[in-house]
Amino acid sequence: MESATGSRNEYDVFLSFRGLDTRQTFTDCLYEVMKGTGVRVFRDDDEIQGGKNIKDELWQAIESSKIYMPVFSKTYASSKWCLKELAKMIEITSRSNGTKEILPIFFDVSPGDVKLKTSLYKNELSNHAKMYEADKVKAWEKALMEVGKLKGWKPRNLGHGRLITSVVEDVLIKLNNRNKILTKHLVEDRKQVDAVMELLDINSGGTHSVGIRGIGGIGKTTLAKVIFNKLSPHFDCSSFLENVREISRRSDGLVYLQKKLLSSIHRSRNNELYDVDCGIDMIRRQLSNKKVLIVVDDMEEKDLLEKLVGECDGLKSGSRVIITTRNLSAIRNEPKTILDYEVKEMESDQSLQLFCRHAFGKDFPPGDYESLAREIVSTLGNLPLAVEVIGSSLSCKHDNRALWIEVLEKLRKAPLGKVRESLMISYEELEKEQKQVFLDIACLFVQEDKTYPIFMWSDCNYYPNYAIDVLLHRSPIKVESDSKFRMNDQVRDLGRHIVQEGDCKYPSKFSRVWTHEDALNILRSKQGNEHVEALKVRGHTFTDEELLNLPNLRFLRGTGLNFVGNFKDLLPMLRWLSWHHCPPEFTATNFCPINLVVLDLSSSDITEKWDGKKAESFRLEKLQMLNKDTDLSNFVELEILILAGCSRLITLIAPLILDLSCTRISGLPATITYPSHLEELRVQDCRDLTGEIPDAIGELSRLRILDFSGTRISGLPATISYLPCLKELMLKECRELRLVPQLPSSLISLILEANHCEIIPDLSNLVTLDHLDLSFHRYKLKAPYQLEELLSPWKIVESIHQLPSSLSTLHLTDIPPPQQFSNFMNLSSLSISSCSMAHLPELEHLKKLRELSIKVCPSLERIPDLSCLKSLETLYLSELGSLVAIQGLEELESLESLQIICCESLEGLPQLSKLVKLKSFELHDCQVLQAIEGLGCLQRLKHLTILGCVSLKRLPDYPRFTKLDTDWKEPETSSAD
Repeated sequence: MESATGSRNEYDVFLSFRGLDTRQTFTDCLYEVMKGTGVRVFRDDDEIQGGKNIKDELWQAIESSKIYMPVFSKTYASSKWCLKELAKMIEITSRSNGTKEILPIFFDVSPGDVKLKTSLYKNELSNHAKMYEADKVKAWEKALMEVGKLKGWKPRNLGHGRLITSVVEDVLIKLNNRNKILTKHLVEDRKQVDAVMELLDINSGGTHSVGIRGIGGIGKTTLAKVIFNKLSPHFDCSSFLENVREISRRSDGLVYLQKKLLSSIHRSRNNELYDVDCGIDMIRRQLSNKKVLIVVDDMEEKDLLEKLVGECDGLKSGSRVIITTRNLSAIRNEPKTILDYEVKEMESDQSLQLFCRHAFGKDFPPGDYESLAREIVSTLGNLPLAVEVIGSSLSCKHDNRALWIEVLEKLRKAPLGKVRESLMISYEELEKEQKQVFLDIACLFVQEDKTYPIFMWSDCNYYPNYAIDVLLHRSPIKVESDSKFRMNDQVRDLGRHIVQEGDCKYPSKFSRVWTHEDALNILRSKQGNEHVEALKVRGHTFTDEELLNLPNLRFLRGTGLNFVGNFKDLLPMLRWLSWHHCPPEFTATNFCPINLVVLDLSSSDITEKWDGKKAESFRLEKLQMLNKDTDLSNFVELEILILAGCSRLITLIAPLILDLSCTRISGLPATITYPSHLEELRVQDCRDLTGEIPDAIGELSRLRILDFSGTRISGLPATISYLPCLKELMLKECRELRLVPQLPSSLISLILEANHCEIIPDLSNLVTLDHLDLSFHRYKLKAPYQLEELLSPWKIVESIHQLPSSLSTLHLTDIPPPQQFSNFMNLSSLSISSCSMAHLPELEHLKKLRELSIKVCPSLERIPDLSCLKSLETLYLSELGSLVAIQGLEELESLESLQIICCESLEGLPQLSKLVKLKSFELHDCQVLQAIEGLGCLQRLKHLTILGCVSLKRLPDYPRFTKLDTDWKEPETSSAD
C-alpha cells in the first residue's frame, strides 16, 4: 500500500492489545484472517526482531501504518505500553490530514469505560499517577477519552467470527478506497477546504452533492482529494473516480468506471457487467443500503452522473457526492440541486510557499532569491499546476541566477507547455463565436468594462451574452461586481499564445495585435493583412494605403492618432474606434466607417463635423469643447454617452446611459430629463447643480441607477417613488440636501450622506434592500437649528429595525445602531461611526459578518464578545477613547486585517497566536498598551505597523518575512551611581 507521499507503507494495520487478555484468542484470530486477505498487519511479538530497540521499533511501526486498531480489554489501561501506543496514535492521526485513522474494538469493555466514566480505567490511571510524571499520565487520559468517542465495534452482541468478518471487510474497503495520493509538497488551502466541507455538511441527514469547478490547473482535483481523505472514514465506503472525462470517451469507458465504483463499494472485484444499463442497475442496488462518499473527478457531461451514481434520491441518507469539472453546465440544471463551489486562485503567500517547497525544499526562499521567486510566482498567476511545474524545474539550480532570470523572461512571453495543454482543453470545446470573444478578451479587454465590447460583438453576430455565459460557466473569465472582465494571467497568456502562434488548427495568427511594435511592423509591411481584425497603436498617422491593406479591421484603438488621405469605402468592417487625444484639425476626406458601433474620443478637441449613422456608443470623456458645428444628433442610434469632465456642452441627445460627471451643468436639460428609455443617469461631482430635481424625472420608467453624489441639490421630487426599476440611488456628500421623499421599494442599494435632519425618509418599505449607507453629520450643521430638528435623525432607527433580513451591508454614521442585530443574520459588512454610546448590541447573530468597523465612538467602554464572528476577515477599531479591552479577539481565526488606531485607554491585547490567517496588523497611538504577544507563529503576516505606542515595553516577535514599520524605541535604562 502506498502512503500519501507516494512512498511504500510498511504496514496497513497496527494492532494494539493487552497480551494477557486477547493475544491467544480474539487478537490472534483477527490477525490471521487479515493476513490471509493480504493485509499487512503489525503485531509486536511477530514483527519486532530480537536485539532491536522495542520503543523505536514500535514508534516506527505506528508511523508507517495507515489504520490503528486498539483492542480494548479489561486490563488494557494497566499496561503503560498500551497507553503509550494509544497516545502516539492520537498524535500521528491529528497531523495526518485524514490519511490515517483509529478504528477501536471495545472487546469486553464499553465506550464509557474508555471515556473514564467508570472506575475500570480510572483506577488504572490513578496507579500510573503514582509512578509516572503528571504530564505523561494526563496525555494517556486524554488519548483514552478521545478514542472512546470514536465509532467502533462492540462484540458483546456478536460472535467472534461475525465480528472478525465485519472488521476485515471494513478494513479492506478502507484500504482499497482511502488516502488518495497527494503531492509531496502540498500546501493545503484550509479556507477552501472548509468552504466545501460546509457545503457537504456531513453531520446533517439527506444526500448532498457539491460541484467543485474551475479552470484547468487551478487545483480542483487536489482539493477533492484532500476532502476525500478527511471525510472517507466517516462513511461506510467511499470511491474516487479519476479522469472521468478522458476515460468515458473510450469505447468501454463507462462500463470500466462502473466496475471501478462497484469494486470500491464491495470488496469483490468480480463484477460482471455486460453494458451500461446493467451497471446502472447493479450500482443502484449496491448503493441503496450504504452510506457512501463518491468523487467523480473531471466530469464534463452532466448525464454521466446518473450513469455512474444513479439518482441521488436512491442513495442512503447521509451519502455525499463530489463532482469536479471545468464546466458549470455539467452540474447545473440537474433534477436535484448540486451545490456549486468555484475554486479560488491561491493567495500569493500560499503560492510562494508552494513554489519554495518545490524549488528549495522549504517554505521560504533564500534572501538573495526572494525577489526573483516572488516575480515568478506573480507571473504564473497563482495557478498551482504552473507553480509546481516551474518550481520543480528550478530545484537544484540555486547557483544559476542567470537561468532563473531567463525562465522569468520566457514565462512573461508564453504559458508553460504542460499548463497550456491543460487549459487548451477548455478552449477546444468552445464554438467558433465563443472562441472569438475569448480571444478578444484575452488580447484587448482584460480589466475592462464588459458593456462596450458587447455592442461590437453583437454587431459581429458573435452572440456575446451567450458566449460570455459559456465562458463564465467554463471559468476562463470572471465578471465581478464592477462589471469588468477578469482573467487568470495564465489563461490570458494562453489566448495571446494562440493568436501569436496560430496554425492550421487555430487559424488566428496575428488576428489581434496589441503591442505597439508589432502594430508598426504590420503597417510598414505594406502587404495585404486580411487576417488582422484588431490593432492597438499610438502616435501614428494612418494613410489610406495602410488601411486599404486592413480590409477586415473591426477594432482600432490608439492615442495621438491621425488620418491622412481619402478613406472612401475603407474600413467597411470597423465597429470600434477608440481615438484618444485626436488633433483639433481633422483633414482626412470621406472618413465614414459606416458600421461603426463604438466611438471613443476621450480627451480630445473636435472641430470637424462627424457623420456616423450607426454609432451606438459615443464616448467624449474629458472633452474640453464641442464646437457649434459638431452635430452629435446625427448619431441617432446612440446608446451610451459618457461626457465625464466636459466643460462645455452644446448639443445632446438621449442615450440609454448618460454620464455627466464633473461637468459644469447647473440643471438637467429637458432633452435629458424626458426620454423614458434612459437606464443610467450619473451627475456626480457636478458642483454647479443646485436646487430641486424636476418632477419629470419620475417619467424615466426604465431608470436603474441614479447618482447625484457631490452635487448641491436641495431635494428630490415625490415622483421618484414612481420609478419601478430603480435599483441604486447614490446621494453621497449632498451637503444641501434637505428633502428625500418616500423611495421606490425596488431599491437594492441606498447611499445617503447629508447634514440636514428633515431629509431622513422612512425605509421600512425597502423590502429588497441589500446595501444601506447612512451618514448624518450633525457636527457640520450651522446655526440656527432647533433642538427638535437635531434630534430628528434618531427616528431612522425604528425603520432600520424593519429592514429585510437579506441586508448584507449596513454602514451608519452619527446614527445609533438598532438595539439588537437578530434580524440581520446575512450581514457581511457592518460599520458604526460617530455614535455616543457606551455599549454595542451583542453580535452573536452575525455569523456571516466579514467586515466590522467601529470608529469615533468616544464613550464606548466595551465591545461585545467577538469570538462568535467566525467569518470575520477585517476588523477596524479607531478613536475609541474609553475602550479598555477587546474581548474574543484571540478567537478570530479567519481574520486577515486588523487595525487598532487611537484607542488611548486600551490596556492590553489577548494572545494572538490563533490568528493564523492574519496578513496585516496596524497599531497606532494606543498609548497605555504595554505588550503584544503571539505574533511570532503567524506565518502569513506580511505587514506589521506599530506607531505611537509609547508604553510598549518591547517589540513583539514576528515572522522572518514580515515587513515592520515602527517608531518604537527601546526605553533607556539608567544605571545606579
